[in-house]
Formats: sequence, structure tokens, C-alpha cells
Amino acid sequence: MTAETDGTWQSAGRADDVWEGEASFLRLGDGTAVLLVNTGGTVKAFRGLCPHQGNTLDDADFDGEIITCLAHMWEFDAGTGAGVNPTTTCLPEYPSEIRDGELYVRTPVSASQKASVE
Repeated sequence: MTAETDGTWQSAGRADDVWEGEASFLRLGDGTAVLLVNTGGTVKAFRGLCPHQGNTLDDADFDGEIITCLAHMWEFDAGTGAGVNPTTTCLPEYPSEIRDGELYVRTPVSASQKASVE
């Protein structure tokens, strides 16, 4: 598959709205939950649902390095999405880029969407 069919680029707002050391939860136009974090001046986009039980990360704690899901205190490295506690999990990262000051996030195409494209 090509990048065009692997996912959809969606606007996630102004890049400078996510300040260094802060996190912002949002739902994109297609309803995808995304957690944006700015660490070291770089904005990253992660799946906005904890892999533990699918709780939204809308109230996640972010100390500038670690994302903590407050539902059950699972922790993730904000630079990589790797699990810190527990280490056997991860928070999937979505590709993101800045275009003319706007942040865009590429979200995966669901299985049903793939079937309708093929």
C-alpha cells in the first residue's frame, strides 16, 4: 500500500498551540483520539487511548518526559511511546508534520475503510 492508502493526514490545529512540556488531547475530524505532546520543542502525536483498557488520555499527566494514564497509572516515554510501567506495552505514535504552522497527523485507515478502498 502507498502512504495515501495507509492513512489519512488530518489537521490537528496550530503547532504553536502545544507548548513545550505540555500535552493536549483532541479528537480529529474522523473521531480519532490523539494525544499531542511537546518534548524538547518537538510535537509528537500518539494514540489518545491507553492500551490497557482503552481509557482516553484526555486527563493524562505529562511531566515533560513521561505520559501517565491516570486511570491505572500506566506510564509511557513521551519521546518514543515505549512503556515505562509496564515495559511490555507501548503507546502507538502517529506520523506528524508541520505545514505552514499547522500540525497534521496521519492516522491509520481502519480495516473496514481498507476494504472499501480495495
